[in-house]
Amino acid sequence: MSENSSTTKVLLALLAGAGIGAAIGAGAALLLTPNDGKTNRKKLKNKINQMSSDFHETAENIMDEIEDGIEELTKSQTEKPAEDGQ
Repeated sequence: MSENSSTTKVLLALLAGAGIGAAIGAGAALLLTPNDGKTNRKKLKNKINQMSSDFHETAENIMDEIEDGIEELTKSQTEKPAEDGQ
């Protein structure tokens, strides 16, 4: 179970790092564009919404994979004593 917990922590740290990197990149790109403030704010809002949606989708997929792995481990552990008894 501790291996699964550490895997979850690593995946969450990876997602957080990717999100922070994307936000910094988007901010730098906005600061270096020749657009006016109104256009930049609109682009920033759209980019943040897209990144948020992508982040939630990726997090849900990872959590589904983790839950499936836990389910498989639990199933294999509950079937193991029955196999030993036969």
